[in-house]
Amino acid sequence: MKAALAPWALSGGAAVSVGFARFGYALILPAMKTDLHLNYAQAGWLNTANSLGYLLGAVLAIYFVARLGNRALFVWGIALTTLSLLANGMTHDFQWLTLFRFLAGLGAAGTFICGGVLSGVLGARAIVIFFSGGGIGMLLSGAALPWLFSLTGAAAWPVAWLAIGAICVPLAIAAALAARAIAEPSVPGTQASWPWRHCAAEFIAYFFFGLGYIAYMTFMIAWVNRHIGESAHLAAATSVMWIILGAMTLAAPLLWRRLFSGRRDGRPMGLALLVLALGAALPLLLPNLAGIWLSAMLVGGSVFMVPSAVTGFVKANLPAPAWGGALAVATSLFAIGQTIGPVACGWISDLTGSLSSGLAASAAVLFLAALLALQQESLRHKAAQPVAP
Repeated sequence: MKAALAPWALSGGAAVSVGFARFGYALILPAMKTDLHLNYAQAGWLNTANSLGYLLGAVLAIYFVARLGNRALFVWGIALTTLSLLANGMTHDFQWLTLFRFLAGLGAAGTFICGGVLSGVLGARAIVIFFSGGGIGMLLSGAALPWLFSLTGAAAWPVAWLAIGAICVPLAIAAALAARAIAEPSVPGTQASWPWRHCAAEFIAYFFFGLGYIAYMTFMIAWVNRHIGESAHLAAATSVMWIILGAMTLAAPLLWRRLFSGRRDGRPMGLALLVLALGAALPLLLPNLAGIWLSAMLVGGSVFMVPSAVTGFVKANLPAPAWGGALAVATSLFAIGQTIGPVACGWISDLTGSLSSGLAASAAVLFLAALLALQQESLRHKAAQPVAP
């Protein structure tokens, strides 16, 4: 594979693990909620099951990345995620759906963490290309799924999962081939120490990012459904919103290039979070199509820059053998927040009778995360050295 194409092929891992497996659920959720008669807490629970799998995968990555290497975890993770997405379309049973959502999250953790590490081997530009790959999944989902449900009704949600899984197969193959051609940044069987206390502001902010952003990505389409009347307008509104999200995600590397270049502190993450928080709050301030689409522009242009910023921070401040372990720890914190977020937002919404309350709380959490990330200093004089396990 040509070197110039490797980051783009590798970004298929982000498309599968996040663009389809995590964010595709937001588009399918209203149909599943209607057809399966779910309340908001149950709908949130299915995403929490995915997040629990992601959390377990991140914790396991802390242990296995030093023993098996990033490439192996990436390939196994993307295979498990793709198969789980296909399985979602083969059952109506809530318990089986919970299991498949869990397994999709389990595989996605290894794909996302190790894909970030492998992209770091290719350079800073490859990092943002990899994470922006999630926009591929969002763009394709947004272009097709709202119209599918508009034409065929809520009962078509299994077809949506099968279609998503089918699209993920070639993306997964291309990403796996790219990963196998990238040099392993760490030697299996060795570990590296790193000053985790000095990374606290960045990593805790990443926890709050997981807590806040997932509520928007899980329930925003359901919120749009409540505020747009006619079905034809609803399909157009949701399709355009998701296309904007995906397109802005793909454009984000160009928009943020200068800020991310050469930074070793928490400013890239903090500013990306500020834009994200504003985008999450905007529909509540402007509850119309203009507000919804402008929100999509801001969220799409910033949401994947947050994990890009964390990965860039780790790469700039820590030795290469420590990248996998450090990102696994950061991702574990993120996954804990992501696990709590959907159920918390669903619970607040059920309690108040309004999705706006849960979404407002998530926007406030994102503002808090931004302020915390801006406190992170460079570790220029505190780099760790590799040690034997």
